[in-house]
Amino acid sequence: MFFFNQTQRKVKNIIIFIFGYFMITTFSFGQKGIIRGKMNEAKTGEPILFGTVSIKGFDNLATSTDLDGSYQINIDPGTYTMEFSYLGLKTSFIEGIVVKENEVTLVNAQLEEESQVLEEVVVKATAARNTEVALATIRRNSSNVMDGISSGNFKKIGDSDAASAMKRVTGVSVDGGKYVFVRGLGDRYTKSILNGMEVPGLDPDRNTLQMDIFPTSILDNIIVLKTFTAELPADFTGGVVNIATKDFPEEKI
Repeated sequence: MFFFNQTQRKVKNIIIFIFGYFMITTFSFGQKGIIRGKMNEAKTGEPILFGTVSIKGFDNLATSTDLDGSYQINIDPGTYTMEFSYLGLKTSFIEGIVVKENEVTLVNAQLEEESQVLEEVVVKATAARNTEVALATIRRNSSNVMDGISSGNFKKIGDSDAASAMKRVTGVSVDGGKYVFVRGLGDRYTKSILNGMEVPGLDPDRNTLQMDIFPTSILDNIIVLKTFTAELPADFTGGVVNIATKDFPEEKI
């Protein structure tokens, strides 16, 4: 009986020793400090919601700010560098933050707007000239008395060549299925140009081009100018017919 009591006391002492050892070890490793603070915008002073707060060099020590812009990190005592970041704001670093056991270290951060200087951006565009709306805009903005027909109308009407399409233009008639008369004046009083440039006709006795040689599939529009302006050739009386062809396609078709 005496031997059994001694054995029981020894086992009890060993259990107490082991329990005390673990308690001391846990207590010693559990001594941490706290970093607490807020993130705000420097310009407005507004709290930053869901901003990122991290300890530089420690990937597992990071947190986010709450709805008040507040955060808290539990960390071992030491000296650290903190990183504060948020999308659209400049990342801020605060160095030399000393954390002590069982103490709260207050660290507030104010983030400024991140400004970037963009390089020069050049936007190039070409005005559409092959629709009824585009032609109406040209007519409205022109200082000249003009009329015309666009490739949008070519597709609707189904004319196969420019001479057939010119019959639809107000004040224009076509002689012999190829020569254009403007305002009832004869061929000698009408001038034909291609993309704004003078071109010779196939008939030496005629002043205008034979319009039936231009298929409508290659044309953007045909514009008839009925009054004089400085940029137009001076050898006409009735009008100038400007035939505008399509640009070269960017891809093969």
